[in-house]
Amino acid sequence: MRGAALAVLSLLLGCDPGAVAPRGAERHWVPTADGAWVSLRRYPAPGRPPVVLCHGISSNHRFWDLEPGRSLALYLSASGFDVWNLDLRGHGLAERGPDGLPPPAGWTLDQYGAYDLPAAFDYVTRATGADRLGYVGHSMGGIALAGALAEGAVPALGAAVLVGSPLSFADPAAPLAVSLRAAGLAAALPSLPSGAGASLLARTGGAGALLPHLYREDNLAADAARRMLASVVSPLSSGELVQFGRAAEDGELRRARDGAVLRQLLGEVTVPTLFLAGASDAIATPRQVWAFHQAMPAAERGFVLLSRDRGFARDYGHLDLGLGDRAQGEVYPLVARWLWTHQGPLPHPVR
Repeated sequence: MRGAALAVLSLLLGCDPGAVAPRGAERHWVPTADGAWVSLRRYPAPGRPPVVLCHGISSNHRFWDLEPGRSLALYLSASGFDVWNLDLRGHGLAERGPDGLPPPAGWTLDQYGAYDLPAAFDYVTRATGADRLGYVGHSMGGIALAGALAEGAVPALGAAVLVGSPLSFADPAAPLAVSLRAAGLAAALPSLPSGAGASLLARTGGAGALLPHLYREDNLAADAARRMLASVVSPLSSGELVQFGRAAEDGELRRARDGAVLRQLLGEVTVPTLFLAGASDAIATPRQVWAFHQAMPAAERGFVLLSRDRGFARDYGHLDLGLGDRAQGEVYPLVARWLWTHQGPLPHPVR
């Protein structure tokens, strides 16, 4: 029943679940106001509603565009959206700027919200002529948006979908609690070379007991998991490690510059936002995602728990929310429908 409903929804959206958007992605460099760079990879569809995709912590744009069948970027492009896939400073294509230099060391989550997202949003609206855009963030990509919203820095945002994004760290699941507390120790380094470590694991098959905490093994094929490890992981900044380590101590994520509790700064936000949570997510538990949802009482909101008892094929974990074997059939249509409904009508009918 659920599969039939999603198939009908795909037809209503004008997107073929197996469709692949035309290749020919464009590369765009965008400077930030504090002297760093972000990168945008665009699947151009002039005149269509623009949407910015953002990765999570220690990730990059390939999370949303790993390969056909595991690509929200291609799915939305085939559905009639103008897709801009973002690499935040220090991640993916933006690990170094167009001058070949890395960003200044020690940046925190504050920079993502205060500089990186506003720069990307302004660039996209100017390039497309659109008066508003959509946003999809995974995990830390949602936290970065919270930072931007708290700054009042995204007036052009018409709709958002946040996938596995926590904003409270009270009572975290055991794997996340251990990781957050270890972050304080790792922060003695300028950055944590997690990308190199993941590539080694992909080549040797030595992921061991780590990866089951990041996704459901029955919802992400082993060969796709190896490709993910080889291409999706990026370094971690010491500044964000310190910030997350402090969140583990008191259960609240705070701005680095002034200690303000981030989820207490969103009470007047009115951006229509859909929250997606995996029932088996040990990194962003449903309770933590729900705390984000509750922090935005003035906004039109939706909350979907991806679990078997809600009609989904699996109790989703963290990474399989975007890359899982069933994400294209179960997760992507939810994203597209929310953007379609809340971002505004398309200028032309979707095919």
